[in-house]
Amino acid sequence: MFEKVQKLFDENSVKNCHFIYLKKNGNEFETNSISLGKSHWNNNQDLNGDYIFRLMSMSKPITALAAMQLVEKGKLNLDSPVEEVLPEIKEIPVLNADSKLVKQSKSITLRHLMSHTSGFAYNSLMMITSKKIKDLSISMKILLFLKGIITYIYPFSKGPRLFEAGTDFKYGTGLGFVGMMIEKVTGQSLEEYCKENIFNPLDMKNTFFTIPREKRDKIVPLGIRQGKKSKVIRKMPFKGQPYLRFWRKSYYGGTEIFSSPNDYANFVKCLMNKGSYNNKQIISESSFNEMIKPGKFDQMFERDDNYNFIMGENGRLKNKMNRYGLGLTISFDPNDSRPVGSIAHGGAACTFFSFNLEKQKGALIFSNFYPYNDKEWHEMVVAFENEIYA
Repeated sequence: MFEKVQKLFDENSVKNCHFIYLKKNGNEFETNSISLGKSHWNNNQDLNGDYIFRLMSMSKPITALAAMQLVEKGKLNLDSPVEEVLPEIKEIPVLNADSKLVKQSKSITLRHLMSHTSGFAYNSLMMITSKKIKDLSISMKILLFLKGIITYIYPFSKGPRLFEAGTDFKYGTGLGFVGMMIEKVTGQSLEEYCKENIFNPLDMKNTFFTIPREKRDKIVPLGIRQGKKSKVIRKMPFKGQPYLRFWRKSYYGGTEIFSSPNDYANFVKCLMNKGSYNNKQIISESSFNEMIKPGKFDQMFERDDNYNFIMGENGRLKNKMNRYGLGLTISFDPNDSRPVGSIAHGGAACTFFSFNLEKQKGALIFSNFYPYNDKEWHEMVVAFENEIYA
């Protein structure tokens, strides 16, 4: 089963990678996995499925599921104005067609935040995908960049939205605000809520926002490829907790979760079971169906002609046939390595999962280095999905 990815790994420069194949048979799951490489690259310890990886954006489906639990309990509403919970959010301006910062004309809803249609985008922080920002003056770019950084540290700053709610799709920071809403309505930190309502029920024992000191030697190093044509992946200087919250008290629901492949496989099993795990209903089937309902906008990254250390070569991401639901992507490309209708999500440091309800199969691939769309890593993902979904 793993011969193709083993061969590709032996021939490429990726330092380590863990693959999991899930096959659902009735109420049971058959699980097969392989670990390639060493846990810390050059040590003598083989990688295994209990080592801890940075999920980055694979945190988003977890935060989305947490929000759906609270929708079921009546503490949140998908279509009510977010400002009812986070009143400050209405003060964040919108960048209009004339590149002017204006007040919002339409309220943001939880559905907008979870489907990346709120206007909150990573563009204002990193300026790597938006033509709208690309065409601005240097002074405005610098202004938006600084405001984006401040927004990440203190979300209710003046960091702008790129469009009015519900008028476009732009992958971004919406799930971070969803995490803040969860904290506001529960009176718990996002970590406390997720541990009590998701991590513990799903037996996710190596999943954290803040990693306990005794677990930090299990963190897989974070790497970065030196350049587009480089065969060198070097370690980044993060040995422990890489997030500095400063005065930002909230946990960031979009990227800050750490987990092991084996733990995250339990989360995927819950999704493949339409919200159930070991006879426990984590969310209702109707809530799960709401999460995988395709949005109306194409999911795509505009910038596909330049290399950068986060997103690499984005040509493979420019896919108009995929749509975003609520915290999950739905595939519609008949030429993709997963079947049409498959559910998927990835993380910026080369983590990825997909599953197909009709075939009752799932795939998880865990590495930890930038860029996300690394060519060698992507080749292994395609080979793995082609093999298991054939």
